[in-house]
Amino acid sequence: MAKVALKKYRLTQAQLRSLTIAKWPELDQQGNVVIVSNPTGKPYRFVDGTPGAPVGFGFYVGPMGAFYELRIQHNGVRRRLALGSVQELTLARAHELAGAQRHHIRHTGEDPRERVRTEAARQKARGKTVGEALEDYIAHLEDRLARGRAKAGGVEGVKDALARLQRPEVNLADKAIAALTAKDLLAAWNGLRHTCMLQSNRLSPGTKAFLTKQGEWWNLKLEDLVRLGLTGKTLARAHAAGLSATEQTMGNASRAVARAIKAERVAAANAGRQPALVHNPFEALADDERYRSSKELAKHYSAAKVRNPLGTDDSATGSQTLPTVLKALVGRRDMQSGHNAVGVDYVLLTLLWGTRRSEAAKLRRYESCSPDELDLRLASWAWLAPRPNAKNPTTGLRGSQVFLHDTKNGQFQLLPVAYFAERILRWRYDDSIMKERALTKALAQAQREKDAKKIAHIQWQLKNLARWVFPARNPKSKDGHHTDSKAILHNVRLDAGLLDPERGIDIGLTPHDLRRTLGRFAGKLLPGHVVSQLLNHHTDRDDTGKMAKVTERYSEQEWPALQEAMAKVEEAIISTSPRVWNILKGPDKQMLDEHRDPPLKLPSRRALGHRSKAYTAGNQSRASQAPGGG
Repeated sequence: MAKVALKKYRLTQAQLRSLTIAKWPELDQQGNVVIVSNPTGKPYRFVDGTPGAPVGFGFYVGPMGAFYELRIQHNGVRRRLALGSVQELTLARAHELAGAQRHHIRHTGEDPRERVRTEAARQKARGKTVGEALEDYIAHLEDRLARGRAKAGGVEGVKDALARLQRPEVNLADKAIAALTAKDLLAAWNGLRHTCMLQSNRLSPGTKAFLTKQGEWWNLKLEDLVRLGLTGKTLARAHAAGLSATEQTMGNASRAVARAIKAERVAAANAGRQPALVHNPFEALADDERYRSSKELAKHYSAAKVRNPLGTDDSATGSQTLPTVLKALVGRRDMQSGHNAVGVDYVLLTLLWGTRRSEAAKLRRYESCSPDELDLRLASWAWLAPRPNAKNPTTGLRGSQVFLHDTKNGQFQLLPVAYFAERILRWRYDDSIMKERALTKALAQAQREKDAKKIAHIQWQLKNLARWVFPARNPKSKDGHHTDSKAILHNVRLDAGLLDPERGIDIGLTPHDLRRTLGRFAGKLLPGHVVSQLLNHHTDRDDTGKMAKVTERYSEQEWPALQEAMAKVEEAIISTSPRVWNILKGPDKQMLDEHRDPPLKLPSRRALGHRSKAYTAGNQSRASQAPGGG
C-alpha cells in the first residue's frame, strides 16, 4: 500500500466520485486538493480531513471503486469496517453510519459485521427453496454412493423428484420452504398427480384423455368412476393414476427439506442465533392422509394387477400363468439365432434365485475375479463346482454357489445353486465357450483383413464373455453385461397370453414379479426364517470386509439345509410344466408325464412341442456335464 494512505485530505463529493486507482488526491501549491494521476497504479487509502469527521473515518480506493471505511481499536482488537460506496452514499450519511458503528462497538464490544452476517445467513436460510434442498440432498446421496453407502437407484429417484417438481404444472421447486403453506402443497400434489397420470405407461391414451376431460379427476371416488363407465383393472388403475410417482416425489422432497432444516438448526446453533427454518411443511401431506397405507396399497395392487406373482391357480387369463410363462421362456431361447439365450437364461435364474432386478445381471464368472475382489466382497460371482461336493476356495462351503455383493438392503447374499439353476448356468458357460471359439476365428480373419473396427468389436465381445455370466451383445453397453429384460418379458407376456388387447387382457410381468413367485412357492414349502434367507430379508451384518466371514452366516448344518430348501423350491417351480422340466433336466433326472401340459403355440407360429431341435441337441451335448451325469 502506498504511503499516501496515511495522509489526510478533504474532498468534495464530486472529487470522491472521480477517484480510481489511476487517480488520487494531492495538495497543490496553494494547499487545495486536486485529483492527479496515481503513478503507482495501485490501491490506496487516506483519512478524511472534513471537520467533524468521526475518528478513524477514511477512504479505500481499489479496482472496484472508492469506498468509505472506519478503522477502530477497542479492547486491544483492531477492526476495519466497510461502510459503502462513495457512488451510493453521501459523505454526510457515511459520517452518520461511522458514528453509529463506533458507538455500537464502544458500548457492546460486538462487531456489527457479525450482525450483518448473521442476518444474511438467516435470510438465506429463509429463502432456501425446495429445489435447492433437493440439490443438496442429491449431492449428499452422490457422496454416499461414491463411498458405497447408497444405491444408484436412490440417487436417480431423487433426481426424478426434482425434475417433476420443476414442471410448470407443479411449480414447487422454486418455492421457498419457509413460505410454503398446506394450500400450496395440496395444489402441487394435484398438479403432480395429473402430470404423472399423463406420463403413466399403465394407462391407455383413451383413459388418459377420459380422465383429463373430467376436470379435477383426482377427486373422483371409485363409485364415481364406475358410474362413468370404467370397470375392472382400468377402474383400479384410473383411481390410483399418478399416485405412486406423486407419493415417491413428495416423500423425497420431504426428506430433502428435513435434511435442510437439520442443517439450518446446526448452523444457527453455531452462530448463536435462532434457526430460520423450524417446521417441515411437507408434513401437512401426511397429516392430511395423502399417502396410502400398506393395506390400501395391497388392495390397489390386487385390483390393478400391478404385482403379479406367477402361479398354477390363476384365473385372470383362463390359464396357469407359471407353466405357461416357463414354456414361453424356453421356447424363445433358441429364436433369433440364439440371440435370446442370454436374456432368457437371466430371466430363468432371476425366477429360481428370487434376485432383484439388477442383482443377478452383474454376476461375474468366479475365475474372472481377483483374490482381493473375492476376499473383500467387491464383486458378485457365480461358481460351478467341478464335483458335487467340491468346496469353494473362498467360502469353504460345498457345491455350486452364487454370491451377490451389493444387494438392495446393503447386505451380501450367498445362495446355493440347485440342480436346474446349475443346468442353466452350465448351458450359459457352454454357449460362451462356443461363442468364444467362433469369435476367435472371426478375430483372426479380421486381423488378416486389417479391419480395425471389427477387431475392436470382437475383442470387446471376448472380454465380456470371459468376465460376465450374462454378457451384453450391444457394443454401446457401457457396463458390458446384460441390463434390460423388457423386450424378452414383453414377448413372453404375448406368448403366455398375459397381454392380449383383443381380449382385454393386460397383466404385467416384471423381474420383481419373478421374485414374488419364488417367495410365494417358498412360503408354502419352507419355514419363515428360511424364506427370509432365500429372499435376503435378514438383517444381521458383518462389517469386517472379509469374505471369510461368509461361512459364519451358515453353520455346517445350515448350509446343507439351505441347499435342500433351494432344491425343493426350484423343483416345485419347474415341475409346474413337465415339458419345461424335461427340456431343462439332464439324463440323471426322471422324465415327467407331459399329457396334461399341452405345448405352447407362440405368436410367431413356432410351437414348442416335446423338445425343440435346439434343446434336444443341447441336452445331448450337455448331459455329461450335469451334476451326477454320465
